[in-house]
Amino acid sequence: MKNDIIFIGGIHGVGKGTLCERIESELGIVHLSASEVLKWKDFNVDSSDKRVADIDATQDRLLKNLKGVVTSGKTYLLDGHFCLLNKESKIEKVPEEVFIGINPKKIIVVSETPEIIAKRLSQRDGKRYETSLLEKMQNTEIEHAQYISSLLGLEMFEIQSDSYSTLKEVINN
Repeated sequence: MKNDIIFIGGIHGVGKGTLCERIESELGIVHLSASEVLKWKDFNVDSSDKRVADIDATQDRLLKNLKGVVTSGKTYLLDGHFCLLNKESKIEKVPEEVFIGINPKKIIVVSETPEIIAKRLSQRDGKRYETSLLEKMQNTEIEHAQYISSLLGLEMFEIQSDSYSTLKEVINN
């Protein structure tokens, strides 16, 4: 049986959180950020540093903490990632076991142009990222989301960060 979790994926700065907050406000669906659920601040004192030293450990913690947060009968939006930057600043896919553990009922990936993402990250975190890295990361994010969706027998929905009405429609159907 699927959890009542809609997984909203996308790279840092794509707009997942903003979209999820709006959905939560309008539709009353609980928004959970993977970073908050796993208590990212316990791992990394610099929240603007997007590199993850031990992806397996953080994702194990996400699954453990998620079990303590999710209750039966409620629908959740979980915003997170299909890939992350490891401590060497290399793109690493989140292990498929994590998504098997989350067991979402829907998978949605938010995308945007690398230039807009770079601008958002610069404004939000004060860090500059090469658009080529962001493009490669976003392509990896989408490819891995497609693989995970297929593995779980789910359709993957890809939306642009400014397509709120499309997101709402996908969530409601």
